[in-house]
Amino acid sequence: MATKLQISNPRRILLVGTPDSDQLVFLKTLTGTLPALTTDFPAGASHTLHIQTAYYDATVPIWIDEITPSAEDEWASGYLAPEAKEVLKALGGFIITFLRPQDEAGLEAIKKLLAALQRVVRACGYAWDGVCLAVAMPQSLRPVLEKPVDDWEDLCREYGFEYVDYEFKGRNDYGEPAGMERVHEALEANDWGGDDDDAASFGSFEDGEEGVDPLKLVGDEMEREMFGLHSAIFPDEDGEGEDEDEELQVEKLEAMMMRMAALKGIALPPPNMGEEVSKEERRKIAAKAIADVMKSA
Repeated sequence: MATKLQISNPRRILLVGTPDSDQLVFLKTLTGTLPALTTDFPAGASHTLHIQTAYYDATVPIWIDEITPSAEDEWASGYLAPEAKEVLKALGGFIITFLRPQDEAGLEAIKKLLAALQRVVRACGYAWDGVCLAVAMPQSLRPVLEKPVDDWEDLCREYGFEYVDYEFKGRNDYGEPAGMERVHEALEANDWGGDDDDAASFGSFEDGEEGVDPLKLVGDEMEREMFGLHSAIFPDEDGEGEDEDEELQVEKLEAMMMRMAALKGIALPPPNMGEEVSKEERRKIAAKAIADVMKSA
């Protein structure tokens, strides 16, 4: 059954860094191409990233901006101004590139950059659900401040960003994608549908069906999850699967229950809104729920 979505009006990525943070190197690796620049500086330029997964297609615009060292507060204030409200509304992701620091002073400068970005992310609203990545680019000068990966991860997480090592190849110690592979994974898993795009994007599937009811699709998905939940609790009568590791069965059951809870919570109106939620609003919420379920399936 074809259920691949075409996101026609995706939210944007804001790519930020200081003038020496190799934004274009990162961008070339991410997209395979570079934007046509009219100046020697990438600030103000835009580019695109085509994301194609098993569930959706989207050509995500990338806005490129630069932060001048020691002017982080002024930069953030520009995005926090009332006239920038629509800009924030259009953003679905933040990526900051920075060179690995040579010393503690360089580390403090990175913290100021992250703090400025954090202010802008928070201005997107409490319910904002985009992706925030902090990408460490290689430092050509020596010495370089040695800092364990765990410390970098904790530092970036403090400001609401996920740390990514641009130079890392393959998977980390936990078998998870890292480096640029992780960047692609995080962007593909993000919800790029805008406020006016969610319900509309679910109204036109590739199989050409018209009038698809998102609420019905949520109901169907819940029914399938219930069947899986039942199968996990009550093994087949013929004994199939009895040798399966008990811990694995528990993990599968827990995952099913979490997905069921998420589906139930979105298929019904929020408890604090009661019957005030219109049918159209429920359809819009359900449409977003389907996207989340499809991307996590």
